[in-house]
Amino acid sequence: MRRFYFLVLILPLLLPAFAYADTVYTIQKGDSLCKISKKFGVSINEIKARNNLTTDQLKQGKAIVIPTQDEKQSVKAEQDKKVETVKKADPTAAKAAPDTLYHTVRKGETLSSIARKYSIAVSELKELNNLKSTKIKPKQQLLVKRIGPKTYTVKKGDTILKIARKFNMDPGELKDLNELDTDSLKPGQKLLLEPEVEQGEFAYYAILSEAHIEEEMGKVTESGELSHEDKLILMAKKLLNIPYRFGGNSLLGIDCSAYVKKVYGMIGIDLPRSAREQFKEGDPIEREDLAIGDLLFFRTYASFPSHVGIYLGNDLFIHASSKERRVTINSLNTPYYFKRFIGAKRVIEDAIELQ
Repeated sequence: MRRFYFLVLILPLLLPAFAYADTVYTIQKGDSLCKISKKFGVSINEIKARNNLTTDQLKQGKAIVIPTQDEKQSVKAEQDKKVETVKKADPTAAKAAPDTLYHTVRKGETLSSIARKYSIAVSELKELNNLKSTKIKPKQQLLVKRIGPKTYTVKKGDTILKIARKFNMDPGELKDLNELDTDSLKPGQKLLLEPEVEQGEFAYYAILSEAHIEEEMGKVTESGELSHEDKLILMAKKLLNIPYRFGGNSLLGIDCSAYVKKVYGMIGIDLPRSAREQFKEGDPIEREDLAIGDLLFFRTYASFPSHVGIYLGNDLFIHASSKERRVTINSLNTPYYFKRFIGAKRVIEDAIELQ
C-alpha cells in the first residue's frame, strides 16, 4: 500500500519531464529533412538549428534530436525578439512586412494602388485571388499575403520541363522539392514551387533595411586584422537566409549571381552581374586545389554556367539557392550539386594585385 501511495505522489512530478523530454530519432534509409519534419510536426529549420546542421544531407544511422515544445516556443520567442530589435532600429521597416492577410477594397482603389501599398506585384495579387482581369469592386476582399508555400496545380498537357521553365526553375529541383521519382504528372496534382519554410523567419529578414546590413558589414570592412578571404566569408554569412528571388538584387529577394556580386563588392571587388559572365573572371582552379573564397559554378537550367556560389572550405559552399528559396550552405558532395559542378575560379588574388 505504501508503494502505491509513493507512486501516486511521484507520478505527477515525473509527467512534465517525460512530456517535454528530447525525442531522439535515428535516420532511416530514404529519410529526408522534409519527411522527418512532417512526421514530427516540426519545421525543417527547427530541426537543423537544434542539431547544428549546415546542409540538408542526412547520414543513415545517425541520431538527431527532435525539438520539444518548450524549445519551439523558445526559438519563436527569440525570433520575435530579433524582429522587435530591428523595428526599433528602423521604425519604417515595419511597413515592409504587413501582418494583414486581407484588404477590403475602397472606392477609387485600383489593383495597382493596392499592390504598391503591400509591396507586391500586380501579377502576384491577381494570382493570389484567382483574378483574370484587373477589375475590382468596393468592399471586395483581397488576399494580400500568401499563406503557406507557393504551389502550382498541374493542367492537362503539362510536363515537368514545361512547368520548370514557366517558373524559372531547374526540372531536377522541381522533382526534388516534390519528392518525385518519375516525370509523370496527373491533372489536378499540386506541386510545391518553394519549400515549406516558417514565414516568421523570412519576415525578420524582409524588414531589415539595406542600411542596417551595410552598417554591420562596414564594421567588418574596417577591421585591418582580417584577410580578404576572412572578410569575404564573414560578409557572406551575414546574408544567410535572405530570401531567394530569380532576378532579384536586394535584401527582399536576391538570386545567386547578384548575391556573389554583392558579397565580393563589399571587399572592393567588382564582378559582372550574371553567373555566365562571372565564369569568365579569374583563374581556373581544380577541385582538389579549392580555397576559401573561390567561386563555384554549376549547370542547372541551361547548358552554360547558370548557378554560382562561394566556397567555404570542407566541401561546403554558400549560395542563394532557388531550391531552398534562400541564401544557405550546402555540401559540394550533395548528388544534385556534385553532378552539375563544372568548375571553379579564383578572383581574389588577381583583384588584390590590381588594387
